[in-house]
Amino acid sequence: MALATLVGPEAAEALLRACPVEPAVYRRDGSELDERITLPFMGAYIDHGLTDPAFTAAVKDGKAVHPGRFSRDGRMRPGKLRELFEGGHTVNLRYLQTRVPYVAELCREIEAETGYTLFVSGFVTPPGAQGLRHHWDQFLAVVTQLHGRKRWPIWRPEVEFPVDEYLSSPTTWTADMQDRWNNTEPYAVFDLNPGDTLVMPRGWVHSPHCLPDDPDPSLHLTFALRERMPLDLAEALVRTALDRPEFRAGIAPCRLTPENLPATLTDVLEQTVRHLATTSPADVADTVRAALLPKPAG
Repeated sequence: MALATLVGPEAAEALLRACPVEPAVYRRDGSELDERITLPFMGAYIDHGLTDPAFTAAVKDGKAVHPGRFSRDGRMRPGKLRELFEGGHTVNLRYLQTRVPYVAELCREIEAETGYTLFVSGFVTPPGAQGLRHHWDQFLAVVTQLHGRKRWPIWRPEVEFPVDEYLSSPTTWTADMQDRWNNTEPYAVFDLNPGDTLVMPRGWVHSPHCLPDDPDPSLHLTFALRERMPLDLAEALVRTALDRPEFRAGIAPCRLTPENLPATLTDVLEQTVRHLATTSPADVADTVRAALLPKPAG
């Protein structure tokens, strides 16, 4: 089971049965992930510019540098990312599943097991440093510590079930929230060592950092799993109407004006309800699952 590579077999079985509601740490003893993705391996990506500037960030104490500091004309500038790292910046390499074959295959297997899509970000943090500060994620975060140690203070969610389009951290953050986090003890603190995996549900606030007395840099990968929501299935169910000509027919512009749109929506709503009422879930299950998963390459 691919998910067991990240969290161990017992935790993987539990995650397949139910979505987690609180953060928890698991051990993944003997994982191939730890053998494949090492600090020297990630260091080669940093030193040789084996990444896309659009998916690369250098962050220190919550502030990201302009991409021009390490790239020019869409290409990495040799040595610049390493200079930023040596200056205390966390290097964030996003979408590793598009550049590292082993990670790509692992992600494909996890997608097949869960029905979730995902992406992977790598974080390399200098000793005693901090990259991102307080924020929450719009995905189920599976954080795999691979080298060094990192401390994860975690606060309870400010919002319920955030997604990219609704209640995201960048658009919802307020100064009052920040002041409260700065002056409130965290709900939990986890110190992650190599072989530890933190599973963190959407919305939980965190501010990870290396400890001042740790001599080693920290390396972790975050597997960002996009949990499926009822809305996802509802949208896929409605899309099964595509083979019905009445749903593909054009709608005249006059029916889309502000005064006529309510009546048009009423007609479409009734049409959709009739379609769903005559749709057998068993007959469309394969179609819905296929719509939820990414299409294989080639």
